[in-house]
Amino acid sequence: MFSRLQPALLLIFAGTLAAIADAGEIEPPRLGQQISEADVEAIGTTVFPDGSGLPQGSGTAELGREIYGEQCASCHGNTGAGDMKNTVPPLAGKPKKGADWSTGASWPYATAIFDYVRRAMPPRNLKQLSSDELYSLTAYILHMNGIVTLTQQLDQETLPKVTMPAAGYFSSKWDKLESRIRP
Repeated sequence: MFSRLQPALLLIFAGTLAAIADAGEIEPPRLGQQISEADVEAIGTTVFPDGSGLPQGSGTAELGREIYGEQCASCHGNTGAGDMKNTVPPLAGKPKKGADWSTGASWPYATAIFDYVRRAMPPRNLKQLSSDELYSLTAYILHMNGIVTLTQQLDQETLPKVTMPAAGYFSSKWDKLESRIRP
């Protein structure tokens, strides 16, 4: 049966090649429009462990406490313990076994908390918090875990310097490879 289809397949293949060869003469469609640098900056929001990508701004846990009460406590509880059904992860608390570890006890970088909250929280008010509110909220989450003081100011310089309890649990494959390449 394949032998009967072979000439037809070869004909289709030859036609496809001819169409590809002629495609160079066809102008591509002009879809969309070029976006400005400000638009790229607005959507390019990745924050790295070293603090690259952090916006201007600052905040303290003291300021973040009120924001937490308004934006986060309805899901994560007043103490950041999550819910009893394990559908909302705990933000604070002592380490437990398995997937029950709190954010403060299991995340290796404080900048990752800022980045996640900016991208995905709170679900009913997504991406509406200012940079100052995000720094304050991050500070409050860190404060609930005993990592920063109530009045310690976090900003582009200080947030990446916060040492998380789980920092030693992780290692970078890329750092290891780079150390072998560079003396």
